[in-house]
Amino acid sequence: MFETPALRRIFVGWQRFRDWTGLTIAALIAVAAGIVALAATVVGFSGITEDVWQHNGLASSDPARLQWFVDHRPDALVSAARIGSELGGPIALAVFALVAAGVLWMRGRRLLVAVAPGIAFVLSGVAVAVGKSIVDRSRPPVPLHLVPESDASFPSGHATESTALFVTLALVVAVFVLRRPIARAATVLGAGLLSFVVGASRLVLGVHWPSDVLAGWVLGAGTALAVTLVASLVAHVAPTRPISNRPLAGLVHLASRERDSRGSQRRPQPLEAA
Repeated sequence: MFETPALRRIFVGWQRFRDWTGLTIAALIAVAAGIVALAATVVGFSGITEDVWQHNGLASSDPARLQWFVDHRPDALVSAARIGSELGGPIALAVFALVAAGVLWMRGRRLLVAVAPGIAFVLSGVAVAVGKSIVDRSRPPVPLHLVPESDASFPSGHATESTALFVTLALVVAVFVLRRPIARAATVLGAGLLSFVVGASRLVLGVHWPSDVLAGWVLGAGTALAVTLVASLVAHVAPTRPISNRPLAGLVHLASRERDSRGSQRRPQPLEAA
């Protein structure tokens, strides 16, 4: 069937990967889909970066698109944008990552899974810092700003970091906590919507070009996919954490055993036959 050495090596490598992970066919398809999506984010981010670097493509239409947001920002929308911007700020996201890690850990999830959103947040922050340093793009004109900003514009840190954190958390919850497909889809969709709100808020406030925000969404999504794939594979291959090492799960287990023990003690004993 596999007539060429290259195809044969691919098939053998896939079989070894399947044997090592012990994944089902459905899980392997999900992993493959995640890898394809991750590759798409890499290609997308590279294309946007090239446009910004060469001052063509998407970047050439940035002024006109940003002007549309500036022309359509009533006071109510500006107030909502300020809230969305604060929600996607570094301090708020760091607190959110710590709370999420604590809740996931207390619910018995593995440590790597619990801290995955925080890891994605940190990695995306590093990627943003590198991107800003290399591209060094100027922000929109200061008269358009409704909040003070002075660092480089590309990519949007708010869009990147919020997408990385929220999408990673949603994927982790969908994979390790939820069981119903509708609940999983709703969770991921909600994370995407929240990330969209944060990114759009930066356009309403006039502190980013549209391609900055678009690149941030793509970069954040790629980071989320990469971190979730690694965490999921490691969690599947690594041994399960004993119940005694799961803080909340251990307490629930002990309470259940104690309740069952008390119930058995209260049951009347059968009379012995004479």
